[in-house]
Amino acid sequence: MTWPNGDEVVEATVEDLKAVREADEELWGKWLPEWSYSGIFHTQAEAMHAPPVTFLIKDFLQCEGVTAVAGPVRERKSLIALNIAHALVTAEKLFDHFEVVKQPKRVLYLCPEVSLGPFTDRVKKIGLLDYVGTSFFYRTLSADGTLSLKDETLQMALPDSVVFLDTAIRFLEGDENSSKDVRAFADTIFSLLKLGAEAVVILHHSPKGIGDTMTLENAMRGSGDMGAFLACCWGTRLQDPEHPYRSTSYLDNLKQRDFESKPFELTCGEDCRMHMVADPTTANVTLASRRGNKGNKDGKDNAAEAFIRANLALSARDLEGQLAALGITRRKTWIAKVQARIRAELGISGVKTGGQ
Repeated sequence: MTWPNGDEVVEATVEDLKAVREADEELWGKWLPEWSYSGIFHTQAEAMHAPPVTFLIKDFLQCEGVTAVAGPVRERKSLIALNIAHALVTAEKLFDHFEVVKQPKRVLYLCPEVSLGPFTDRVKKIGLLDYVGTSFFYRTLSADGTLSLKDETLQMALPDSVVFLDTAIRFLEGDENSSKDVRAFADTIFSLLKLGAEAVVILHHSPKGIGDTMTLENAMRGSGDMGAFLACCWGTRLQDPEHPYRSTSYLDNLKQRDFESKPFELTCGEDCRMHMVADPTTANVTLASRRGNKGNKDGKDNAAEAFIRANLALSARDLEGQLAALGITRRKTWIAKVQARIRAELGISGVKTGGQ
């Protein structure tokens, strides 16, 4: 048998192939040091075919990473996490704004700080009961024993799942102020991803008395290593902690490693569903001061709210002008917050941005 050019075809033996490989290795060895092709580093081919940054929830929850929700105690971290879980399970937009672009097969929500009754009450209110045991699985303080993240049965459920740890400190073995212990915790979290989890969401407390600014460093209590292994950290605080059931929640991405985002505010209704106050791409939102700022200085909040409630279809800009005509001065941002809260009370969802 010959090639089209007339050369004779010679079948290579195993010995021939071995000799070629050894010759190649000898040749490369002359040009490159052994460590460079030892396999401990990624190759150029791997780099060329590396996947891009991907999301489960566009511009909010990243695939193949650890996302944190951090904030003071009793300031809606768990409600935010449940809204994220609800979006993943139902494919509905998160906060009426962020699109679910990839649904996991299941959500695993581990909450050893709350007993079965109170947690299930929230599960029912937010609309997750029908998904329990199919795509939403949860474990609370009421379950027998303790569950380690290294549990073999848990690891069987990890592929194509999103894991929630509410809160992270309950799964950290050691001291949260110890860099050594936090690094070991990070390795445990990363092992969940290596075993197939799509993403991990951890809830973590902020230290007390952090003032009127929110950064990655002061939002995550304990060692700085706690924030170092995150892909993203959503810091949150109530804008009016003296009225926790009426206050809006402020959210800001404190670690914008792979994507850019702007802060925004959310309302929360009795059904535990949280809704965007205004589109973050156009609204200018800031964290409210906690330095004893006194609201309602003119005593006209109730009158302003009553007028807004009676004219809920109007834009914030129109309401601002009409309130001014009544002798009530209120900014559009204040009006938008009141509108959003009233809509949440009435069960009216959706982001209203026109004229605001």
